[in-house]
Amino acid sequence: MENIGTIKRGIWPTGNVEFLLVTVGCILYIIMVFFGLGSFWKAFNPANLYTILLTFPVVFLLNTYLFIPLFKRKRNWLIYLLSLFLLMLFIELIRTLVTVSGVSIIFKEQKLWLSFFLGLFFSWIWVTVRDWWKNIRLIERLQAEKMQSELDFLKVQVDPHFLFNTLNSLYALALEEDSPKTADSIIKLSALMRYNLHDTNEEQISIEKEIDYIEKYIALQKLRLNADNRVVLKIAVQDQDHKALKIAPLLLIPFVENVFKYGVSPSKPSEMHIELVVNDHAIVMTTQNEIHAIEPSDHSGGVGLRNVRNRLALFYPGKHSLSAERRGNQYFTHLKIHLNK
Repeated sequence: MENIGTIKRGIWPTGNVEFLLVTVGCILYIIMVFFGLGSFWKAFNPANLYTILLTFPVVFLLNTYLFIPLFKRKRNWLIYLLSLFLLMLFIELIRTLVTVSGVSIIFKEQKLWLSFFLGLFFSWIWVTVRDWWKNIRLIERLQAEKMQSELDFLKVQVDPHFLFNTLNSLYALALEEDSPKTADSIIKLSALMRYNLHDTNEEQISIEKEIDYIEKYIALQKLRLNADNRVVLKIAVQDQDHKALKIAPLLLIPFVENVFKYGVSPSKPSEMHIELVVNDHAIVMTTQNEIHAIEPSDHSGGVGLRNVRNRLALFYPGKHSLSAERRGNQYFTHLKIHLNK
């Protein structure tokens, strides 16, 4: 399964660069400890010496790339502390077993503690600075994308009052000519435009508005479908506190757009599934469709979903999961967001 809920490039040096920085740091560390202190190390038992010297890089690497990513995401700090204790115990056991004299007693060589906690300290410093830099670059990138989107919007913008007045005129004309379906479609289109022009300026909107927007969008899309195209829509709002839940606007609609963009065939039968569940202060959205149109070049939904991933990383860090998977000719997406009140 391809995880598409993270930013993979452009906000922090690539994995190869980070690997190079850590490698250079380890080399400098080795040079420092072996040549910087000179004869100071001669007073140490060889087993104790090598254990002390290796403890720092081992603890740094394990804490940076295993313990912190694993337990910080799950927020299980008790297990994190237990893992650190077990790691220290393991290193101590190795030191005790390889001591030539055979008289070394576990946890009696206090010099190991300093190296262990220095490894932890510098690991947390590295992770903190790295994540801070990621967030700064991510915000800069999102701001640049927002400015570009606003410029693109201004290039094609038409006076919204003119559009609404025109739609009202068309609505009156449809009623006059006894075309209730046309009139209903015009009302839905007017509501979508109003949502895009006004509601999307808010940082957070009610989950009810977002769902209403999706329902109206799907209703309008159905107008262009033929008898061989079938849309299965399931919306279940099971959270009793759903009226207080809010979500960043236009996070869900790109998934629905892609279902109709790539899943509709004018000549072959096609079936599309869209499901929305709101429960336990979270929203889960799943989609499934056959792939009839040409897939996006990046195999992850094109520009729309890339923007969604960026916004999710900014507004819901650690509170969302987003994945996409192709099985044969079927394409699946799954999004879960823990919502704010």
